[in-house]
Amino acid sequence: MKEFGQAKNFIEKQLKIEMGKSLEMGAIHAGDFLRRFCSHLGMNNKEVKAAQEAVQKSEELDIRRIPVSVAAAIIYMITQLSDDKKLLRDISLATGVAEGTIRNAYKDLYPHAAKLIPTSYAKEEDLRNLCRP
Repeated sequence: MKEFGQAKNFIEKQLKIEMGKSLEMGAIHAGDFLRRFCSHLGMNNKEVKAAQEAVQKSEELDIRRIPVSVAAAIIYMITQLSDDKKLLRDISLATGVAEGTIRNAYKDLYPHAAKLIPTSYAKEEDLRNLCRP
């Protein structure tokens, strides 16, 4: 009986270790895609840095969207504040996210724009120029 208990404890311990690793390795974040997407769109360093900061801040919010949709919506938001605006269609092609999905994610992120967009990139009055969802 003692051996069964030890075997059970050993198996539980191994499962916890394996599950922990798979959860860590399986976690996907919006930032994982961001650099590649920004590169495909020809965004400059300032825009990329602002998008990265916005993605990091978005992870603190309860945005119930898949990470790639969040990344696409943040890119859309950042480029709308830029002199080199990107079309929603171009962002969709670069990210592989449907235009409607980007619009819906943007709609979820828009109320948090002041928290997400770094002040070094855009001032509060600039945020008023963002198109309303």
